[in-house]
Amino acid sequence: MKDYLKQADFTEIAELKNIHDIHITQEVRDRCADNYCGFYGKNHMCPPAVGDLDHYRQMIEQYDQGLVFSKAYPIKSRSDFAGMMAAGIAFREIIQEINGKARANHQNCVFFTAGTCGICEKCAILDNEPCRFPEEAIPSLEAAGIDVVRLSRDLGMKYNNGADKVTYFGLVVYREG
Repeated sequence: MKDYLKQADFTEIAELKNIHDIHITQEVRDRCADNYCGFYGKNHMCPPAVGDLDHYRQMIEQYDQGLVFSKAYPIKSRSDFAGMMAAGIAFREIIQEINGKARANHQNCVFFTAGTCGICEKCAILDNEPCRFPEEAIPSLEAAGIDVVRLSRDLGMKYNNGADKVTYFGLVVYREG
């Protein structure tokens, strides 16, 4: 799995010592309801449609290894919303590409990313239809209740890379072989 991530030129990659170091909290999940991203209730991989926190706890416990990774993108300033959005889309596309390669090579893994799933231009939830690509859809860390701030700090990763950068995080849990 590390080889897949190394090809993507992430700013940092950190290995989890123990899969139980991933803290899932209702507080993190509740931030989604603030709807800062505009996708609450508008995407299958976002609350309230996405699985409950116990679903993610049980899912993660099926794996014995994990990697947290980040990428810092340059922006004009902290108010450069367009730059932040473009960086977020670029980050998500990298994760989706790695997920596709890993699955094509029969890797047993689950990815989590920053922000919502963006596989479809218009999510099927808006037409009251099931997800078109459930095997490829990637939930956000926040939707799964994963405390990425705590996780990154516990791993000694840099959460804030300065006023002229925005940093996005991802997580993959997996089993080798």
